[in-house]
Amino acid sequence: MRTPIRFALLLLTTVVIQRFLFDQFRVDGVAADALLVIAVATGMVGGARQGAILGFASGLCLDLLVVTPFGLGALSYLVAGALGGLLEGVVVHSAVWITLLVAFVASSAGVLFFALLGSLIGAVGLVGGHLITVTFLVGCSSAVLVLPTRRVVRWVLAGSDDHRTAIHP
Repeated sequence: MRTPIRFALLLLTTVVIQRFLFDQFRVDGVAADALLVIAVATGMVGGARQGAILGFASGLCLDLLVVTPFGLGALSYLVAGALGGLLEGVVVHSAVWITLLVAFVASSAGVLFFALLGSLIGAVGLVGGHLITVTFLVGCSSAVLVLPTRRVVRWVLAGSDDHRTAIHP
């Protein structure tokens, strides 16, 4: 019973950090995406299913903050969280940089899925020349933020029955 409360606390804290800290610091108009990072980190720690569930919830939080079609963030972050869990499950870890690479790839896939699906359903301005820059910068910021975020996610999942142990402790 503690795990849902911890996840709610994690989501609330992440929304506040995103809105009042990360949105204030931008590089080339791009801010780090804390909600995407917790989706990917949850997938990496708890597996693809947990990553998809928290990715959907964090994407819904994003949908409340931005002016895009409602549900677009939820679907995109669901994909990113599940992909983070799938990649973590198949990769043999021998160095920290592999963890950073998994976070980069999963986050970049989430951003690309968001832009492509959004343009397919009629959102204007998501696909363009700036998309490569956005994808790269969000991927890099996610890679930097994933290590401390994984520690927090481990705390959230502590004592949970469906918690999958990571391949490496």
